[in-house]
Amino acid sequence: MKRKNLTDLNRRLAVSVVAIAVIAFLMIFSHLVVIKALLVIFVAALASVGIWEYVQLVRAKSLQPALTPMIIVAVCEVVAFFLAHKMMVFSQLPEIVLAVGAAFFFLVHFKETTDAILHVAVEFFGICYVAVPLSFMLAILYPISSSGISWDGRVWLVYLILVTKVTDVGAYFVGRLWGKTPLAPILSPKKTVEGAVAGLICAVGCSVLFSMAGAAFFPSFFALPVLGAVFLGLCIGIVGQIGDLAESLLKRDAAIKDSNALPGLGGVLDMVDSLLLTTPVVYFYLQFHR
Repeated sequence: MKRKNLTDLNRRLAVSVVAIAVIAFLMIFSHLVVIKALLVIFVAALASVGIWEYVQLVRAKSLQPALTPMIIVAVCEVVAFFLAHKMMVFSQLPEIVLAVGAAFFFLVHFKETTDAILHVAVEFFGICYVAVPLSFMLAILYPISSSGISWDGRVWLVYLILVTKVTDVGAYFVGRLWGKTPLAPILSPKKTVEGAVAGLICAVGCSVLFSMAGAAFFPSFFALPVLGAVFLGLCIGIVGQIGDLAESLLKRDAAIKDSNALPGLGGVLDMVDSLLLTTPVVYFYLQFHR
């Protein structure tokens, strides 16, 4: 069993390294028109697969949400966020897509009223849970304000991903090695309070290191005061672990172990569960401090 777990961990690490290399390449050249298009397609694809996985969880509860309309709205929301943060004329487009999407979900169920309330609620929540947070990543990468671009989105996106993932890694290893007190035994029996505290400390430490590196090497691209770094690190560390447990809650309710069976990854929701809640935190922090 231990050998199997080690093999699975090595496979996941290998896939993660490749994925990080590809994402790093795309982010470095994100200013190029072709790369911009590829990034939008990539995020739209992630959102589509994430919506599909979410629908499988819901179907395990004997509901039948409208998958195709959900994917259409999710893709439109990703594109809307990209356009909104590239051109001010489209600044309200994401809200318009959400409103039209809500009406679309009602329209889909006009011919079948059975569990209509549940279906519409499940469909709209799926967009808000999966597509909107992933769209925020593009909004962070391509920021815009009334006075123009106010920060280097590439650095902030790296900050978001690293601090979130450092939280996960710190919580995982400390929990496995020294964890004794269960954190949420019903949702995730292997998670411990000791691991959660370690993840929180790692998040704050990584955030502070980014702050110091930004002040020393690229102050014009990444301005994050130390106190702000501590605050934001705490928020990411707490919310990221809530995001992890939130997906566990959905999978437990659906009696499903992994959201998908992608080699070396499991599922898209398994991969981005923490980011689905930490991305809005960083996005709104930047909106309030730009």
